Amino acid sequence: MKLVFRLILCCWGTISIAQQEVDLDFTIVVKEPRYSNQSDVQVGIDASHNNLHTLEGGFAPFGNLLRADGYQLVSLAKIDELTLKPLKILVIVNALHSSNVGNWKRPIADAFSKNEIDKIEIWVKNGGRLLLIADHMPYAGAANSLAKKFGFNYLDGFVMGSTETWPPESYSKQRGNLFETEITENIDSLAGFTGSALVIPNQAITIARFPLTHRLLIPEVAWQFNDNTTTHPITDVVMGAIMKYGKGKVAIFTEAAMFTAQIVQNRFKVGFNSPRAPQNLQFVLNTIHWLDND
Repeated sequence: MKLVFRLILCCWGTISIAQQEVDLDFTIVVKEPRYSNQSDVQVGIDASHNNLHTLEGGFAPFGNLLRADGYQLVSLAKIDELTLKPLKILVIVNALHSSNVGNWKRPIADAFSKNEIDKIEIWVKNGGRLLLIADHMPYAGAANSLAKKFGFNYLDGFVMGSTETWPPESYSKQRGNLFETEITENIDSLAGFTGSALVIPNQAITIARFPLTHRLLIPEVAWQFNDNTTTHPITDVVMGAIMKYGKGKVAIFTEAAMFTAQIVQNRFKVGFNSPRAPQNLQFVLNTIHWLDND
């Protein structure tokens, strides 16, 4: 088990990022699709900010799942009034500023311009629905200005356990760190695969908290930890949360792999394809349905 965990951590680092592959062979079955026929409800996935996960890349299984549920999927080459107007849901995953591509050390620049952030905020306030996901450093740092616009605060680091286990994070109602909410009504447990942490506003609803065995590490260079690495308490941060905002809604999470399906080093299934994550796929659908609901 320890060997498996060390291998996974190696793959998650920047050196072996290329060894993460999309699992397109994973069979997706939606027994009761939200829309029996292909609907006109559009979900846009950002591909304009050096995103690690896009509709054609790391989030292809996410896209296939939503198509099986009856949604239309579009890849966004830019975010402005014209591209936002036809969307019901905007999905942004692991955006990154060009200065930090292949350069995962501080400072981490904002992935989004002030103009883009303002446009997204106005769109949500007027009824748009935003799913924002930012993984461990540097992605949480790159998305933080956008998150702050809605009152959230990403802590740009790595949530990691004190023991070597796989998957790295386990959330369950039985353990008390997965909460009863609109999107977890039929979910008993979830698996996570290493991400960042989130401080949320009072009006937001917490989905899950990290296991108390974990801690947040904030290094100067991604994946480089030592005795001087800054740490942050795990008790005042969450894995994800949802919130109504004006006429719209936001769902903000700290880890991307749990929303898709990948294979690492040609052997390890990471995401809702993992045998350790049997309810992650339904959780993704629940999240999208909550955003879609009026």
